[in-house]
Amino acid sequence: MIELLGQPSSEGIVIGKAFLLVKDSLKVPRYKIKLSDIEKEKEKFYEALKNTKEYFLSIKRTSKQSMATEQLYIFDVYLMFLEDKKFIAEVIKFIEKRLMNAELAVSIVINKIIKSFRNINDGYFKERSYDFEHIGRKLINEMVGNHVEKILDGINENEIVISYDISPTDATVLINRKIKGFATERGSKTSHTSILARSFGIPVVVGVSDLCENVDNGDTVILDGFQGKVIVRPDRETLKIYKNKEKRYISYIKELDKLKDETVTTSDGVEVNLYSNIEISEEIKLSNEYHAKGVGLYRTEFMYLAKGDISEEEQFEILKNAILINNNKPIVIRTFDLGGEKLSNLLPHNKEKNPALGLRAIRYSLRHEDFFKKQLRAILRAATFGEVSMMLPMISGIEEIRLTKEIIEKVKKELIQEKIAFKHNIPIGVMVEIPSLALIADIAAQEVDFFSVGSNDLIQYTLGIDRGNADVSYLYRPTHLAILILLEKILKAAEKNKINVTVCGEIAGEPKYIAELLGLGYRNFSMSPAYLLRAKMIIRRISIKECKNLIKKLKKNKIARESEEELSKFIEKNASDVYFH
Repeated sequence: MIELLGQPSSEGIVIGKAFLLVKDSLKVPRYKIKLSDIEKEKEKFYEALKNTKEYFLSIKRTSKQSMATEQLYIFDVYLMFLEDKKFIAEVIKFIEKRLMNAELAVSIVINKIIKSFRNINDGYFKERSYDFEHIGRKLINEMVGNHVEKILDGINENEIVISYDISPTDATVLINRKIKGFATERGSKTSHTSILARSFGIPVVVGVSDLCENVDNGDTVILDGFQGKVIVRPDRETLKIYKNKEKRYISYIKELDKLKDETVTTSDGVEVNLYSNIEISEEIKLSNEYHAKGVGLYRTEFMYLAKGDISEEEQFEILKNAILINNNKPIVIRTFDLGGEKLSNLLPHNKEKNPALGLRAIRYSLRHEDFFKKQLRAILRAATFGEVSMMLPMISGIEEIRLTKEIIEKVKKELIQEKIAFKHNIPIGVMVEIPSLALIADIAAQEVDFFSVGSNDLIQYTLGIDRGNADVSYLYRPTHLAILILLEKILKAAEKNKINVTVCGEIAGEPKYIAELLGLGYRNFSMSPAYLLRAKMIIRRISIKECKNLIKKLKKNKIARESEEELSKFIEKNASDVYFH
């Protein structure tokens, strides 16, 4: 028996036979072309674009019976990129000006985009780089005549697929063939493959070192999507334990499915509002299906990462579409939340020694006012189509709020002069994610219309740790007494000044931390749409009274690790019959 550890990416427990999916590494031809060959290379590229679009469209068509519309949006994103004029023009420029073959031109342009995404210290955006890698691989394989999808033909129903990496298109084919789960050496829970798997309830474990070399075709494999384990050739006792866990997991899924249309109230009748964190507009459809109250955080970064400093009109159309899809529910649009170094080949920036604490988010926007005004104009114009609010990221003090308001007023005057319709009284809020703002929350609350607690950065900055660093990630504890004090301070400031406050960091979607937040007094949570039902399940199983008593115990603990253990015991005691962990 071999037990391999990775990262849990899509929950669930399955037992099955392994199918080892190994693809050859991509070899990109590299050669100079003659002037007389330019048109031939361009035609080869255009033909690959056409065939790749047809391939994605065919998968989308054949998947319509088994996949909901909101799950098919991934292919719309791929198709949109393949039609992007800027991408196509860039490839053609390399062919014409550099006299290089089409495969190499595509590889260079795609790699520039990939580099932009991988420079970002954010798991979601790093994962988007793999989407572009998959698109580039497919285009190049089309040009060299390799049709790697034929490898998938040998996969049978109820097998567990083991691979170095699985693209969303491959995942869709495999899902349609009713495989039981995936395990990969690469990837994360924010990959499109993981998003697809979660929407179908298919367990996935990613980031498993040396996975492929430890598994043979036909091996019995246990996939534990809760603990992030892949158990190869299990012994009799382990197999028995996991067969019981598999039965329990099936019951858990049945309980979740019952909750789609249920209200979100605690066991003692207190209403809680659940909202969605949205990366790409198409995710709003899943948010609506799970009856979220609206969008608590709409991230605008993706549009810049895909296209750079895009025009006001393009931004307006993207935001307008998101607002309309949201079906008249509230939507909070966050302004630009990256630094120039994250878009090194797309936006102007200076080299910084510590970019994470440098010119990023609102600081970058205030420094580059023309860039910022384009986004503000697009938001204000799009806001006429729904119930829209604007949120400012990485605010450290009052001056940044006031400077931003001054620019917003300038933009409004310009729009009035140009006789362009916009929302005059748009609510403006701030993301409380820097300890300095949390400490003066009572003053900040007098300057804005609402708070959103960005718990990810608030915890990291307060505790001085990078949770992405394996050596110190164990110190990332939302139960730390300092975090409890800050969260309580933020909430009291909001209540005193009668403004709404929502938690939109990851702890809002984590069952045990939901109990912590409810005990502190929070009633608005925003999370990935995939976590909405699980959050609803936990909320309906616990009472406010129990959560308040829990907080009293946590405040007495001087060691954060002991508080984490206390929280886990609380969930086990109050929701073990329905919450599978």
